[in-house]
Amino acid sequence: MKISNFTEGAFGLESFATRLEEFISVEHQYVEGSLVIALSSSFGSGKTTFLDMWTYSLEHREEGSRTPLVISLNAWESDYFGDPLFAIISALINKVQTEGKSVEKLISAAKDFAWFTVAIGNQIAGKFTEIDSIAASEFAEQKNDKRDHKKTLQPDSFSIFEDRKNAMLSLKNAIQIFVEEYETQVLFLVDELDRCRPDYAISYLETIKHLFDVKGAVFLLAADRHQLACSAKKAFGADLKFNEYYRKFIHREISLPKMSHDNYRTLALKYVPYYLKKEEIRNCCMKMDSVSNIIDLITALELTPRQVQEVFRILGHIFEVSAKDKGSLRWALAVGSIMMASLKVGHPNMFNQFGMQTVKPKEGCSFLKNLLGDEKINWWFTLLVTGGALQTKVDQQISDIYAEVGISDSNLLQNTPQWNAGWGHSSTSRFAEIFRKIEHLSKWN
Repeated sequence: MKISNFTEGAFGLESFATRLEEFISVEHQYVEGSLVIALSSSFGSGKTTFLDMWTYSLEHREEGSRTPLVISLNAWESDYFGDPLFAIISALINKVQTEGKSVEKLISAAKDFAWFTVAIGNQIAGKFTEIDSIAASEFAEQKNDKRDHKKTLQPDSFSIFEDRKNAMLSLKNAIQIFVEEYETQVLFLVDELDRCRPDYAISYLETIKHLFDVKGAVFLLAADRHQLACSAKKAFGADLKFNEYYRKFIHREISLPKMSHDNYRTLALKYVPYYLKKEEIRNCCMKMDSVSNIIDLITALELTPRQVQEVFRILGHIFEVSAKDKGSLRWALAVGSIMMASLKVGHPNMFNQFGMQTVKPKEGCSFLKNLLGDEKINWWFTLLVTGGALQTKVDQQISDIYAEVGISDSNLLQNTPQWNAGWGHSSTSRFAEIFRKIEHLSKWN
């Protein structure tokens, strides 16, 4: 499910985008060349979604507002091409051409540099194979003795260096002229840099630094900082001081703000009809009044948007029923399943321990307190006890378990029959059953 604009309110990032735009409008005046900002957040935290929403917002503003030219780049998609320069240039040219503007000078400079690069590669190949790769088909039809007498021009290394340098300077100058003549800033949004091969990720950074370091250009690099550090150390050695290395390329590093409880709620309410009860595709046995429990848990676990999606995928599968059985699941089973699905994604260690009944009452109580706080601990602890998630003594009474962890709530004891009815049984193996069902799902059983 793709959320593509700020008006849907699921991530609460509109104000963040506004602050970022205000920062760019001022900060670009204090750098000599291009302004480069790193949007450093972990995998699945919503970087791609933010870029999509921000792009949509910029491109759908009222006419007359000063909007930058937005160039969206997916570094990972161009990884297999091997040259980030032409991936960036191609995206820039395609974008400008769709707006009906001329980029002939830029195209000409790019072609000159491209042909020069091909020529060098062709001559290097010829040096070792005696075959001109551009005319390979013609050589394949000739006799070997003709190939043996073929002479190729071998320019000296200094000439190659000078020609290549001049071609790069010409291209950079063309980029500079284009950006300066454009009415607004040129904003490059680079996504998925952290998914690229280490050598390509480093090459991407160096290309931005050496060829696109021009006044008026702004780059926003969305990546997992830790992964980029691993790529740099793979290329330059484990002793690389990444902070100093990275500082050569970027001017400011920012992070996406964490989602609030309200944002999680909005996101969850959007996912419910998509994953749990899609008309004519999927029916859900859970009553929808249990959704608040999902929100409480994904908020407490601070799951990323991608992890929230995975929770809903799990629930969508284990709650799927025929149309006649929709909404029939007992409430405690629903909440227990929600808890286990959330833990499977956000805290797999506790998911395993609750499923295998290896958590002692005090340990379970401590976990809930750290996760949910004191206010809700009694209710959730009772869910664990009555659903058989804890390791207890044979024939141990619930009142004794409460006393062991320091809970004194007469109402909970009086409502024990309601909990048992909510589970639909009087035994204590429901969490183990949910655990096995989710594990079977992940193993495609």
